[in-house]
Amino acid sequence: MQHADVIIAGAGPAGSTAALALARRGFSVLLLDKASFPRPKLCGGLLTWKSVRLLERLHGCTADGLVRDGVVDTVAGGFALHYNGRPLIRDRLAYPFHLVRRSRFDAFLLDRAQQAGAQVRHDHEIIRCSPEGTVRTKRDDFRGRYVIGADGVNSVVRKCFGLPRERWQRNLAAAIEITVPREAVPRIPDVPELHAGFLPTGYGWVFPNNDGMVLGICGLRRRSENFRDAFKNFLHHLGVADGEGFIRNHPLDGHPIPYGNALDNPAHGNVLLAGDAGGYADPLLGEGIFYALLTGFYAGEALADALEKGVHPAQAYSERIRRNVMPEMRGANRLRWLLFGLDMINPENLGRYFRVRGDALADMVHGVRSYDWGRKKQWDF
Repeated sequence: MQHADVIIAGAGPAGSTAALALARRGFSVLLLDKASFPRPKLCGGLLTWKSVRLLERLHGCTADGLVRDGVVDTVAGGFALHYNGRPLIRDRLAYPFHLVRRSRFDAFLLDRAQQAGAQVRHDHEIIRCSPEGTVRTKRDDFRGRYVIGADGVNSVVRKCFGLPRERWQRNLAAAIEITVPREAVPRIPDVPELHAGFLPTGYGWVFPNNDGMVLGICGLRRRSENFRDAFKNFLHHLGVADGEGFIRNHPLDGHPIPYGNALDNPAHGNVLLAGDAGGYADPLLGEGIFYALLTGFYAGEALADALEKGVHPAQAYSERIRRNVMPEMRGANRLRWLLFGLDMINPENLGRYFRVRGDALADMVHGVRSYDWGRKKQWDF
């Protein structure tokens, strides 16, 4: 059995960031992932202001530096909102969105963790974890003084918490994403677009990149929605020729998104959860990259402090989550139901809200303001 101070399940943004925080402070860290990096990861890849600020804090790299190094693929200075294919609003942003390719971005983060001293084991699919810190993969067993579960929304590590499966499943959104090449569509938008009206409790998105665009839909399964039909209708509105044929000939990436099930207490025994494994994704727009980076950073720092002081990390980590993350989760969830989850919603009201409150909403998305009633947000990084 191989030993380390901390075993981290999952080498995505949450796991790599936690590994970086621990390795920089001299602790032995072992990252386990079922994939080999760089690996494909379909995702819109949107970085908000708060994400770029946190990356600067962690890596000392500016937005311009991320663009120059090829980590950021596209910079978009505005956004657009549509309802059932009808344009409602288009506006500029005080701070632009930065869009990344996840394969490149995740490899960048993992490389930084390795440079700091973290060890990585690729092709190690986790099949079991104990609250005491034993992790079993299909190839080997590992033991850590602590374990961080950063293995995504379908986390194997989270099973050792013994949480009711029904509650978790009830608050998962189904999502379908696809990468569309430039030649397959009549136009590539120059700004990210949000499309309401295709699902009763969800939305669609179009994110441009240098090769084409990533588009998708997501929403809660509260009724008998047929997501495939909704997605085909979405393709039709976007002008993708022969939507059904396009779906047949291009792989769809279907996956769940935590959509209101963030855990107040992400600690059990000697195990902490971070990122999607703990349900930490924005319930309004599904933004997961920032909360993966943030909770990975929090988990790594809490464990480093605990290992230095000989205390348990659960209280410090959970307190940071409750103070800085949960108000955003609750506020974004309220706003999601207001904008996208009401049967009485109509495009006029939606457009009016964005015209009146668009700047404030953009500030909330970027993290300048809190989703908790629009207050100024002070992050602790």
